[in-house]
Order: sequence, then C-alpha cells, then structure tokens
Amino acid sequence: MRSSFDDRLASKDIIEIGLGSIGKIRIIKALAEENKMATVYLLHKKTKLKREDIKNNLQDLIKIGWVNEDMLANAMYSINRDNADVIKLIEFFRQVGYLE
Repeated sequence: MRSSFDDRLASKDIIEIGLGSIGKIRIIKALAEENKMATVYLLHKKTKLKREDIKNNLQDLIKIGWVNEDMLANAMYSINRDNADVIKLIEFFRQVGYLE
C-alpha cells in the first residue's frame, strides 16, 4: 500500500529516498528483524546511529510508506510489511545475507 504522498513520486524517487543513506538501510534492517514495534531508543541501540539522524531518516521512510508510526506512550515504529517495495527489499536483504 502506498500513501497519497508517494503517489506523486516515481518508483525511482521512492527507492532513492528509501535507500539514500546507510542510516536508512540500518533502520530498515533493524525494523525488519523486529517482530514488534520499536522506539527510537531501541533503533539507536541496534543501529548505533545518532537519535537525531534516526528521527530524520524515519520521517522519510514514513513519508514513502515503508515504515509505520504509532503514538502510544512513546512514538513506536514498525516496518510496513504490507508495502510491495518493502517485501521485495526484505527478500533481497535475505538473499544477499544482510538479513537472516
């Protein structure tokens, strides 16, 4: 499922936004490995990225529909396993050994 935001973007643009930095790739990997929602703190521990970088990267990933955000006691994040691009990306990561 794609949001109305990314309906205006070409697939090329979505891929460039989604994979535009090592930080985004690490966040996608960390979220793909989780079977539950994650906080910025957990993502910081798993990725070793600065919290501000995590927050900025998450905003891009949310905008293109690759990550879901829910506001509970804290902001919680999960990979969007219903997004066709994310499904293919996770499969690619598995095939090349980036994900177990």
